[in-house]
Amino acid sequence: MSRDIHVHIADRQYEFLRAESAVTGLPMAELVRRALDETYAPEARTRLGGWQWSVGWWRRPDAAVVGRRAGLR
Repeated sequence: MSRDIHVHIADRQYEFLRAESAVTGLPMAELVRRALDETYAPEARTRLGGWQWSVGWWRRPDAAVVGRRAGLR
């Protein structure tokens, strides 16, 4: 199954995609799909080993803090 999406990109990004499409012979949509797969593939994400420890009291923690702290969710 596939989905249609609408994305606004800068003129320089469009020109880059157009030029890359001309060089590779691939449609711009395929170039974007490949870039998404390469950039956001879960198995390709860098994972670091180790421990994180922090102590603190928050009355209303910032959303970014909550997202980084698995125990606060």
